[in-house]
Amino acid sequence: MEWVKKFYDKQFRLYEEGLTGPNEEHEEILAKIENLASKPFQSILELGAGGGEFAITAAKKGYDVTALELVSSRVDYMRKLKSEHHLIGELEIIEGDFYEIELPKSFDVICYIDGFGIGEDQDQRKLLKRMSKWLKPDGCILIDIYTPWYWAYVAGQEMKIGSKLRKYNFDFIGCRMLDTWFDGEEKVTQSLRCYSPQDLNMLLEDTGLTLLDIKPGGAMDYMTWKYREYVDLDKAMSYMVKLVPAN
Repeated sequence: MEWVKKFYDKQFRLYEEGLTGPNEEHEEILAKIENLASKPFQSILELGAGGGEFAITAAKKGYDVTALELVSSRVDYMRKLKSEHHLIGELEIIEGDFYEIELPKSFDVICYIDGFGIGEDQDQRKLLKRMSKWLKPDGCILIDIYTPWYWAYVAGQEMKIGSKLRKYNFDFIGCRMLDTWFDGEEKVTQSLRCYSPQDLNMLLEDTGLTLLDIKPGGAMDYMTWKYREYVDLDKAMSYMVKLVPAN
């Protein structure tokens, strides 16, 4: 997983000029999490918090959020956002690796929005076990999971983001989506393991967690360049799962 820090730092720097902070998209994510959690909660742990837009959105609504992020440039931006917004709830920003860090608290909701699958199966299983230890007994874990069928279908798709080129590919042997960003001669690639629901169920074995619910996400139609917010699971680029303690 040596690519992780380099990719997310580079991706952030390529995006940085166009960043506007929390927006309607992050409010919609929060609404989806509230709906899938299906009962009131107060504390949230967000893994891979990025620039903190979701964490800020949740804290502005009154939730107590712990935002964990690996990449320093994103952490700095998150701290900047925190200073610019009035928060009703608490926001603790932690720079660190979620495979290594020790957290003394437990949480009502743990979420990982976009990005699950950076390692191999054993790495994902290790992370899930850690998440189960950070979770309150009546809490839930909400994770975005990439589907293999969508990313296999869009392999080879290219797009321009400003002056930069982005290209998708798919590792059919490892079942991984590959997302390459080109900046002149330099390129960085994100590689995420994709899971069907049945694959995910097998991954959950011995983690102390069980799959309770699935909510399909959206999909981009690259023929029309239109994004559909909600599609059936067989067409979705990802789905959000609700995991709860197995016992």
